[in-house]
Amino acid sequence: MLSLALRGVRTRWVTFVGSFVALALGVGLIAATGLALAATFGAPHRGPERFAAAPVVVEASGTLR
Repeated sequence: MLSLALRGVRTRWVTFVGSFVALALGVGLIAATGLALAATFGAPHRGPERFAAAPVVVEASGTLR
C-alpha cells in the first residue's frame, strides 16, 4: 500500500507540490486575516469623526416594516 502511494507521488509530483503550495498560501491568508482581526480588538472605541462638525445628520430608524 505504501509503495502504491509513493508511486503515485512520484508520477504526479507537480500536483503534490502544488497542493502543498496552495495549502501554505491558504494558511498564510487565514493567519494574516486573524492577525488583522486580533489587532482591532485592542483598539479603543473612537467617537464619531465624520459627522462631528455637521450641523444636521439624518439617520434611518433602524427597523424594517
